[in-house]
Formats: sequence, C-alpha cells, structure tokens
Amino acid sequence: MRVALILPLSPGGLRRLSNTRYDDFPSGLGYIAACLRDAGHTAAIFMPDPIWMPMKRVWRELEAFKPDLVGVSAFTQNFMEARRVIAEAKRRCACPVILGGPHATALPRSTLQGLPELDAIILGEGELPVLALAAGFAKSGKVDLETIPGAAFIKDGRYTENPRPEPIADLDSLPYPALDLLNGGGKPYGHAKIITSRGCPGQCNFCANICMGRKFRPHSPERVVAEIEHLVKTYGIIFLHIMDDCFTADVARVHRICDLLIAKKIKIFWEACARVNTLDEALLVKMKQAGCMRLELGIETGSQRLNNLMGKGTTLEMAEKACALLRRQDVDSLTTFIIGNDGETAETLRETLALSRRLKSTVSMFTTLIPYPGTGIFEKYYKEFDKPDTDWTGWCAQGPFRPYEPRQTRLSGATLWRNLVWAYLSYFLSPSQLLRIGYAAFKWFRIG
Repeated sequence: MRVALILPLSPGGLRRLSNTRYDDFPSGLGYIAACLRDAGHTAAIFMPDPIWMPMKRVWRELEAFKPDLVGVSAFTQNFMEARRVIAEAKRRCACPVILGGPHATALPRSTLQGLPELDAIILGEGELPVLALAAGFAKSGKVDLETIPGAAFIKDGRYTENPRPEPIADLDSLPYPALDLLNGGGKPYGHAKIITSRGCPGQCNFCANICMGRKFRPHSPERVVAEIEHLVKTYGIIFLHIMDDCFTADVARVHRICDLLIAKKIKIFWEACARVNTLDEALLVKMKQAGCMRLELGIETGSQRLNNLMGKGTTLEMAEKACALLRRQDVDSLTTFIIGNDGETAETLRETLALSRRLKSTVSMFTTLIPYPGTGIFEKYYKEFDKPDTDWTGWCAQGPFRPYEPRQTRLSGATLWRNLVWAYLSYFLSPSQLLRIGYAAFKWFRIG
C-alpha cells in the first residue's frame, strides 16, 4: 500500500518557514510512517510551509506519489485547513481519505457529518489501526473499514464507531519516527524533538490529551538513549525538545536516562516538561549533568482555589519550591500561566500575576484559556459547538477575535485579552526579569 500522510498548516503558520526544522516534525505521523515501512508498505509525509513546501507543491508531489490512501492529522488549530485539504485530496487522488488527531477523536460524529469527502476517522493512537488497514488492503486490494479497530465512519447513513485497540503497552516495539520521509527527506538543522513516553496521569480539566490517554506508558531508558544516539549520529542533532506531557512522571526512569547519557558521554542539550511535585535536588543535579538546559512547568494560576478546580493536584508552595530548586541548580525555568480559568475573577488574576513575579523563573508565558474539544471545560460549557457546521476558525486565537465569549468565567473576552497584554508588559518590563532573560540568552548562545 502507498500511504501519504499530511499535516496541514495552521493559521499563523509563518513560523514554519523551512521543511528542514526537525523540531517541527510531526512525530505522530512519523511513527505511523515508520511502522508502515517496516511492514513493507510505502509511506510519505508532507508538512506544508509557506515558502519551501507550499500546498501547490504538495499537490504536485502527492499526485506523483499516487497514494492508495491519504491520512490527514488535525488539531483544532488547523482543523479548517484540514477540511480543505481532505476535500482537495479526495478530488485529486480519488482514493480513501482518513483523519486522525485530537480534534477528530473528540468530535468524530459531527466531523464525519460535516465532511462528506472523509471516509473515516481513526480514534486515538494511529499505528495499529493504520497497519490493520494497510494489511487488509494488501490482501484484498480495498479498504474495509468495518474491520479496522478504532475507526469511525458513516455507511448507508449510519454512524459506526469500532472499539479502539488497547493503547500500545510496549512502546519500545515501535520503530524510530521516520524523519527521512518528511517532504522527500530534509537536511539536519541541529534541533529535533523526541517523545519518550505517552499518556499523562494528570487530571487537568483544560488538557485535551485524549489520543494518548491518562495512563503513563514510557519507553525504556535504554531505548530513549539509543534513539538520542541515533539522532545525534544520523542527523547531527545538538539540541532536543522532549515532548512528553510530563517527562518526570517516573523519577527513577529519568535518573536512569541521565545516568546512561552521562556514561555514554553523549553531547546533547535538551529541555522537557515537568510537574512541580516531581522535582528534587538530586534529580536536578543529575539532569543538568546529562545536558538539561530548561524545564517547562505548568503553574497555570496563582489561586489555590482555581488550581483545585483545574484538577492540577499540586500546590502553589510546590511551585515556589520547584522554581527555587531550578534557580539554585542554574537550570532555566519556563513557567506557563492560563488567564480565564474556570471561576476566574479579577482577584485571582491579580494573584496569578503576583505569583508569576514571585517565582523568579527565567521566563513566563501567558495564554488565555482555550476550551479544546475533548476537555472537561469544553464538555461543561461549550458542548453545543459539537455540530457539523461549526466554524472553528479563530477558536484557538490568543487575540480578541474568538467566535465565542468565555463561559467558564464572568470576565469578558475583552477583559481577559487586556489582562493578557498587561501580564506580558508588566512581566517583561521588569529590570530584574530582563537580567534573567539576558543571562539565559548568553548561556544558550554559547551552545549554538
């Protein structure tokens, strides 16, 4: 089977100017493509960008590739573009077109009803369903959706949703993501990303981690380090973005990964996401020795009441302790905050800004809450948008032009936007904060 996989460009995608940036690589499609190749099929990954791989070039290369199946990946951010890509792929290639990703997994029925060109949605992880689909095609020369685990489709006007396969327990059984299949093969850029685990044990009501689930499923430390060696030797990677929802969920595993990196003298710098209740001094010392430059901590709010409503399972004291540990070990911290949480008030906004300054992190980022489909926030306040004709344009915008008013707080969208702007201005115009950023920039400049 010949399978073409496409990640449509998101609005505001001018950041994706080059198809050689492996830190933008669509890892989910990379795993699927690698599994297909290992099973004897032919796969190609297309990731359009505004300059080097515009859609007109994608269509030329796609028609030359002559796929038997086109797979599209969509988040809420790029869903409207994905709709256009699906319709055009069906017209040009005249083959089955399937869709995966968190948006379609959250809203499969309405997505199918609103997209007559779409043959099926793959719910959750894509590797096993796509392999089953390709194997069935190789035997019969056609796609039989009724036999595909995790497939949702409409047949004879009836919506059908097949049971999902169990989440892949042994992630080490998967091949490395097929970076070499991106846009016909790229050149090393120096940066890449890696996923060392799937699933997050957190219960945050704003998180749309519905494809990978809540159960933490890790690669073994040996497999993680072997993949890092592969990236360093094959692609010349010097910096890694570890994309796990929570890299430090299993502290013993992180210690072992770091021990192996140190013992093998692998020269790599990296960053990862962590939870504030998983960090201690011994772990940070080891991580820094192994090349850790920065940890991202989701603090979200300066109000313990809102923290509890979100289901974070942490305290503000834990956040302060974690940031103090990072400063002491000279590891950069990126703290993130959400404005417009469930139950947000003018007072809790002031508490959030106060905490962001008190933490003295290297840098803080502020966003207004996005009610992603599949989250507790969406189910509680925005469920009626789950319909075939919803226009998702601007749903994830950070400006004042979203197509809905916030419902989880009595504060208006304009008020939240003003507070977002003020948060950035007050935070980044602080002289002490500018000094911290300048010192961090100097460290990063030294590693290239």
